[in-house]
Amino acid sequence: MPGRATLLLLLTGQTLLFTAIGVGLWVVSGRPARSFVTFGADEFAAGASLAGVLVVLAAAVYYGLPKVSEYLVQAQAKNFAFLEKRLPLPAIVWVALGAGIGEEALFRGGVQTIAADYVGMPLAIAFAAALFAVVHFARPLIAAVIFAIGIVFGSVFWITGSLLTVMVAHALYDVFALWYVQKEMHRLGVFAGEEGISAETTSD
Repeated sequence: MPGRATLLLLLTGQTLLFTAIGVGLWVVSGRPARSFVTFGADEFAAGASLAGVLVVLAAAVYYGLPKVSEYLVQAQAKNFAFLEKRLPLPAIVWVALGAGIGEEALFRGGVQTIAADYVGMPLAIAFAAALFAVVHFARPLIAAVIFAIGIVFGSVFWITGSLLTVMVAHALYDVFALWYVQKEMHRLGVFAGEEGISAETTSD
């Protein structure tokens, strides 16, 4: 497992690569690079509002259905192995920001946009969301959740035309998701050598 600095550097490189590919696909589709992302207070607000809705829904599942929450957390142990060495909040924010920018640039700004020129927007949204789920290499149930989130982000991008809105929503949601998953993975002892705390001892 790479050290924290190496991990953050690799994730930053991935963000830059994904963003470059997304911009490239946008330009290849005949759109000017300067219109790839627009910036406005209303777009930030819309993204924050969408993130708030997603966080509330996720928290309702995580805290309202603890057994489901434990299953979902444990099912992601392999993909989130980098959380074995606890990340401080600033690092979590950095990772989430990179995911929000890079993944939305690639899958919504790039893949969805250019695909829509050939197959129409509804199919393009589904295709980009499916690719979004596949590249996470998640188990089927987790992949289905990621696909659904991809559909939401794709639909919001279609309706608003704002890539910034989905970038902000994605990043803010990921801050909560990474914080919660890291906390629960260590509580449950999913990493080798950890002594987990059973659900029975924490439910009283």
